[in-house]
Amino acid sequence: MPNKIFTDNYRKDIDGLRALAVVLVILFHAGISQIASGFIGVDIFFAISGFLITGIIVKQREKGTFSLANFFVHRLWRIQPAFIVMSLATLIATFCLYLPDDFLAFLHSSYYNALLLSNQFFARQSAAYASPAADLFPLLHTWSLAIEWQWYLFLPLGILLTGATLRLKSIQTVITSPANVLAAVWFVLTPLAAALALILASREADAAYYSLLTRIFEFMVGGAAFFLTRYVRSVPSALSNGAGILSLAVLLYIAIHPDVIGFYPNLYALLVVTASALIMFIGTYGNSIASKLLRLSPVAFTGRISYSLYLWHWPVLAIARYLGYDLAGYTLLLCIALTVLLSLISYYLVEQPCRRLRWSLKYTIPLLIIVPIIIFNAAFKYAENRNGMPGRFGNEYDRVAHNISTGLAHAGHRPDCLDGSQNADKCMFGDLKGQKTALLIGDSHSNHFWGFFDVLAQDAHIRMTALSTALCLALPDTYLYDWWSFRNQTFDKCHENTAKYYALIAKNHYDYVVLGQVWEWYVSGPHVINHPGDERSDALTKERFNVAIRQALKVIIASGSRPVIIRTVAPMPVKYQSCIRHHVIFREPYRQDECDNLNPQSPEKDWTLPLFDQLQKEFPTLIVIDPKKVQCENGYCITALNGTPIYRDVGHLNDFASYNFGQEYLRKFGNPLK
Repeated sequence: MPNKIFTDNYRKDIDGLRALAVVLVILFHAGISQIASGFIGVDIFFAISGFLITGIIVKQREKGTFSLANFFVHRLWRIQPAFIVMSLATLIATFCLYLPDDFLAFLHSSYYNALLLSNQFFARQSAAYASPAADLFPLLHTWSLAIEWQWYLFLPLGILLTGATLRLKSIQTVITSPANVLAAVWFVLTPLAAALALILASREADAAYYSLLTRIFEFMVGGAAFFLTRYVRSVPSALSNGAGILSLAVLLYIAIHPDVIGFYPNLYALLVVTASALIMFIGTYGNSIASKLLRLSPVAFTGRISYSLYLWHWPVLAIARYLGYDLAGYTLLLCIALTVLLSLISYYLVEQPCRRLRWSLKYTIPLLIIVPIIIFNAAFKYAENRNGMPGRFGNEYDRVAHNISTGLAHAGHRPDCLDGSQNADKCMFGDLKGQKTALLIGDSHSNHFWGFFDVLAQDAHIRMTALSTALCLALPDTYLYDWWSFRNQTFDKCHENTAKYYALIAKNHYDYVVLGQVWEWYVSGPHVINHPGDERSDALTKERFNVAIRQALKVIIASGSRPVIIRTVAPMPVKYQSCIRHHVIFREPYRQDECDNLNPQSPEKDWTLPLFDQLQKEFPTLIVIDPKKVQCENGYCITALNGTPIYRDVGHLNDFASYNFGQEYLRKFGNPLK
């Protein structure tokens, strides 16, 4: 017997599908290794939204009852109250627990969150080198809600615009069924949107992951399933059962498959939303096996509270990680229990009561949109003007924060000279009236030596300029390919900026040119090429690096400059940041030996160090500076100076340490620039 169309407005099976989605997301975020790709739960949510919201708008428009104002009022009171409560609760928690820089990062994200643009904020964070760890951002999960809201803005406008166009008299003389045309347009645009997403994701994966443009097809696939229900009156039971079981199996298989993420959304994402749409489609026609499973009361109830579960699970997990707890065993169970408790409170005391409210749009928007924007913007500006309010953690940490902020202020324009406008006139330090000149170039690790060279340059009366590009090998006639976030393409900005640096060298005839890189990063892997399309291998990378660094030294010497290479510092120990946070948050006395229990070792390999020795033999004027001479002694490398951490983030010195290392190097070894 075929299954006929199911007319009940409430779809328990869709709530069951929501339950599957949120459970996958939570288990994935909790670090359950068996759910290696549980993030696909978000894609399932997008498909559900596409199915339901498209159906609501189309049906109401055809009945003549659709109101854009009522649509937004309904959506706002459905989503925003619990969202705002979670955001405010997270603000209180981070105020109590997050260190100044991390608190400011949270507040910055919360402002974008209130603007419903958090996906854009986190896209920039994911593409930024050495940005705070993603799993410590308590509002990271709101990127999907931002995309949801952007979908809510574009979908009704698109449907109304299409409908208005189809009602034009000139169009109606040709088209007899506007509803069929709307469906046809939808079916044509959906695969085009999917193709566009796959192309964009393959080229710029980090930005694509958080983009509406690459996610809109997921909503549209769900919407396509709704349109199909208007043309299919029944589905044979055998086909319904088989398709439902297969779709669930596809979702579960992809959720446990470890190699899904790659560039994303990808073909797996297309499979996920197609399987989700198929489950909703067949659920329209009655009781298939899959629908019966999803309609089970415990499953459907989990789906009903899925929004609150999604809202609360990530802040709980992120803050627990920030406090240094490993999410395993009893700690993980406690986090899950707390998530469920907060979700039930949110569902019954916030979600349910507010869903029944229907204030007019002129009151709803100020209360649920404008007021949160004002609150979080004011909080961000207030904390930013007070350097993240370090006094929250007592006098000792206030002293440490003062040291760090004083170093940053002393460094002046340093942050603007990493990437940025690359304006040489604004990136000067040292003795600005000095007759001698110098240029410091390289990746972000050259930039963190700003204070170090400021000390040496002032002592030697040198006017120094520093220009840097993050994760860039600043050697002439080279490209980096398939590097960092530049998947399957060249890092063109690096190549262009490097060409500008060497043009400055040839033009300005500096007294010194300093090259600063994390050298060992670039001498392995198939990433260094001379021209787009070159063959790539680890051996060719080393060969090209050898040629390029010698070419750089020749260009520098030919310009009348003396070349300088600065080696790298010892990296931050594993879990060093979480150790420091623990001492500050819980007001425990700082013990450097505890946080240094994994003493940092030099990342420089056997290949790199002999190269520097050989280069000094080939180029007698070359100066090699090793900052570890002041950081490390007797095999032990310090990670703090008088209780003040020396690292700004993983791998980078803060300005306080950079200036102190410069002063110590000058005291112990004299000035190599004299």
